[in-house]
Amino acid sequence: MKKATAGTSAFTVRSNEVDYHGQATLPALVSYMQEAAWVNTATLGISMYELLDRGLTWVLQRLRIEMFRYPGHKESITVETWASGRERVFLHRDFRIYSEAGELLGQATSVWLVMDVVKRQMVSVPDFIMQVEVVPGQEPLPFAKGKLPTISEAVYTLETPVRWHDIDLNKHVTNTRYLQWVLETLPVTTPDQNQLQELDIIFKAESIMGDVIKGEAAPATENATYLHKLTSTATGKELVQAQSKWRVRN
Repeated sequence: MKKATAGTSAFTVRSNEVDYHGQATLPALVSYMQEAAWVNTATLGISMYELLDRGLTWVLQRLRIEMFRYPGHKESITVETWASGRERVFLHRDFRIYSEAGELLGQATSVWLVMDVVKRQMVSVPDFIMQVEVVPGQEPLPFAKGKLPTISEAVYTLETPVRWHDIDLNKHVTNTRYLQWVLETLPVTTPDQNQLQELDIIFKAESIMGDVIKGEAAPATENATYLHKLTSTATGKELVQAQSKWRVRN
């Protein structure tokens, strides 16, 4: 039985991955985490390519991320990731982002499912994945679970068409694009004057090219916190639900 030990991947923040404050965007950092996860699963023989050969694929179901400091342009960072546990069909994976000096910049926990790429349905975790023994390199973060508060009435809305560059290897909208649309539903003054401190996002359904996505957001009862959802205008399906927490920029 193979042991799922932690892996690390190094990245340097590029100019097209920063906002006009010169700091890495959250979608860019999530892309780093997913790339690190890909590298780690490849060493175990369970990367997306290995799954696609069997007519299966990985699907991100939930991501809860907390950022302490955002790295800047040209800054070198390291992403550490490890399989942190299993619950029935849910596979948990944690991440920590470090600066070159070893400063903890952020951390995240995620939930993954396995999907049949032909039937577009979630399946039980296959044996060849179950045979990989989960050996967390460090104490797992609390699992992302439970319901998020729902929006009673949207204050901010935004509609976005799904285009070619929004689609990933799974032939549906990539999750970092969903994340981007969630944040862009808020007025520009929010990210301009504040930094995203925490984001809890649940991916509920897939959408494809040609769809139009309606984003909705509203303040939560907790200060500096917003509730979000994305819906397909074609099907009426709720695609994404999220909650974001912000802090005033220094």
